[in-house]
This record gives sequence, structure tokens and C-alpha cells, in this order.
Amino acid sequence: MPKPRRNAKPPSKTPHNPPSRIPPPFTPAPPTLESFLETLDPSHIYLTSLDAHPIAFKRRIFAIPLMLNCFLLICLLWRLQVALPVYRDIFAGVLGYETPQKVDVRNMERGELAGIGGKRALMFLGDFVLARFVGMWPWGFFLGTRGLASPVGWRRWVKFREVEVVVRRSRRWDRELFFEEKADWREVEREGVKEGFLEDGREGKVFRDRVLPAVEKEWVTKKTGYTLMDKSWDLYFGGMIQAHGCIDRGDNTLDDFRTSVIVHTEKAGWVIWEVWRKHGDGAGDEGTMKLRAVKDKLMGMGKEGLFFRWIEVVQNETSQAGDLTVEKQKKAVQKVREEFEEEGVDFDWFWKDVGGLESMPGMEITG
Repeated sequence: MPKPRRNAKPPSKTPHNPPSRIPPPFTPAPPTLESFLETLDPSHIYLTSLDAHPIAFKRRIFAIPLMLNCFLLICLLWRLQVALPVYRDIFAGVLGYETPQKVDVRNMERGELAGIGGKRALMFLGDFVLARFVGMWPWGFFLGTRGLASPVGWRRWVKFREVEVVVRRSRRWDRELFFEEKADWREVEREGVKEGFLEDGREGKVFRDRVLPAVEKEWVTKKTGYTLMDKSWDLYFGGMIQAHGCIDRGDNTLDDFRTSVIVHTEKAGWVIWEVWRKHGDGAGDEGTMKLRAVKDKLMGMGKEGLFFRWIEVVQNETSQAGDLTVEKQKKAVQKVREEFEEEGVDFDWFWKDVGGLESMPGMEITG
């Protein structure tokens, strides 16, 4: 099995003696993962998990984008076959040769010339859009983009297995964690993730909004690997090929790639949060579960609109510039209390019934 194309930058290895102070829930990445980690770009966050859905189901899921991209490819090839002779004749006409597309500017009215120019401009624009945007879909699907492995390359080498390793990596939102902006507006890459990411842990905004939902047990176990792509995470096909290569060589087992979060740090190298050790195949975030309980209870009371107003109030207060202070949280709680009272819902009784304000984003500190 060939290795996926690696990043241009040299790989960053996990130090053999990393600092003992690594904020929980992270720990130093085990040496057994070193050959896998060498192929990763350290300027991204990675999520690993296992896909144990039936092979037949995986085939059906993959067949949908395969057929769509085959259809697009056929349409593009047809357009190429039709357009090439036209462009050839236009180019030859410009050079002075007699072709069906040559324009006799001396014997044509301005209106005719404008019409021909407009039609050709629209044709050029349409073909540019097809090549630049629509054409990138089948290109990326079959060949990959920016030096990365493609979905077809992944299936070609890994094929369909009873249990497959899924590797996801963060999209462009992660630049604020791995790059810093200098005074001259240049972006300089850090040696690892911004320290605050690990220090904040599960209570940090990025961790809470981006990472925890992506490793939630229900999300990881109910979706097959190919459908785990979303606005925050992309599938890293090269990583999946490499992971299965490590397993096939005997360097690793499937258990090494159970639900985990992997990130590179400047001082400790690669660190990992092995979600599966405490939460099985996914994390059951207490705040997320309580959020669902609040929504279900309010909907049961016929107060669905109150739930969305509560979310809006908390988001407005917590998204303001500066740190989330006790005063801001008190202000958010007071505004929510007023919304509940306007709807005739006893605020204290309601929150006591759902287990209190603990673990609710923006409302944890009330005293």
C-alpha cells in the first residue's frame, strides 16, 4: 500500500520526554502512533474514530457522490468536445485564417459585432465557471486537491472494510489557533496550537463549539465515515490511508484509532485526548445533554419560542468583546429570568427541575 503524499513541511515528532504538565484531558501521544503522526500537518487539529457500519451501507453511501461526480465529468467532457473546435476556429480566425468563426469586421454593422462579442463573452464566462468551479468537484473527487489524497484514492487503497478508521481535520477556522498576525499584517505559523486552547480545556469556546460536538457519541456512532464532513471538519483521506497502512503492517491496531482528539503543541509535541477511554465511542458532553433537556421540557410546555429567545440572550451576552466575566454571566441570567417571567414560567423551579445552571454555557456562575 503506497503512502499518501506528505506535506511539504518537515514532520514534527512527539518528544520522548514531554513536559509533565499537560492540561487534562490531554496526555502525551503514545509512541505507537509516531509513524502515523509523522504524516500529519501540525497546523491542524485531528479527530480519529472507527466506522463499524455494514459494508453494504458504506457502499451505498459512497455510490451517491461517485455517480454525481461521474455525471458531472461526462457533462464536462461533452462540453469540452463541443467547445474545442469552436475555440480553435476563433483563434485561427484571429490569426487571419478563413474559419467559420472568423468575423468580417469591415462588412458588419456595429449591432451585429456587438451581438457576436456579447455571445462569445458569455460563452467564455460560462466555460470559465464550468472549468474553475464545477470542474473542481470531479477533479478533487477523483484526483484530490492541493496535494491531498482523494476519496477515490482512499477507496482504491483501503477498499471497504468491516471496521474502518476515520480521520478528520479542522478546516480554515483553525488558523486563529496556529497562526499569529504580526504588526505588518503578515501571518506567521506557530510551532504548535495556541496555548490557551489546551489551558481552557473543555470549557474553552473553540473546544466547546467545534470539538465536543464532533466527538459526541451520537454523532460519531450513527454516521458512517463519509458523512462526518461538516462546516468545521473535513475528511483527511491521506490520514485514513496511512492509518490503515500502519494497521496492515502491524504497527498499530484499530484500538489505537478509537475516538480521540490529536493536536500538536509547541512544548509537548503531539498530545491526545483519548475520548473513548472515558466515554466509549464518543463524548457525552454534559452541557449538550442538558441543552437538549431544556429544549425538550420547554417544547413540552408549548414554550418553544422561549427556548430560542433564551439561546439568543446567552449568545448576545457571551459574544461581546472581552472575557466572560461573572458580571456578564449575572447579566445573562437576569435577562433570561425576565424572559421566563414574561412567559409565566417560574425560573427557579424550571432550572431546579432540569438539574440547575451548571454546565450551561454563559450561565455557570450566578453567585
